[in-house]
Amino acid sequence: MGDATCISCGMPLRAVADRPLGHPESAWCVHCSQPDGNLQEFQERFERMVQWEMKTKGKAKAEAEASTRTHMRTLPAWKDHPRLV
Repeated sequence: MGDATCISCGMPLRAVADRPLGHPESAWCVHCSQPDGNLQEFQERFERMVQWEMKTKGKAKAEAEASTRTHMRTLPAWKDHPRLV
């Protein structure tokens, strides 16, 4: 698998199980995909990443939203998204 990372969240893609089921060559991870294997829409991905920041890092919502925006600006899937520019 090499040093690939998810273009949507930055998660390392080390194993086939890290990618959407039935899409072993996908550029995004299983967590960033819709049930059909396509990439989630921006708003869904943003909200899920904010929730992850709050849960795993104990951040307040406003702080989690700010750090998520900063992180998403560095990712190929979202760096030019109008909500982040």
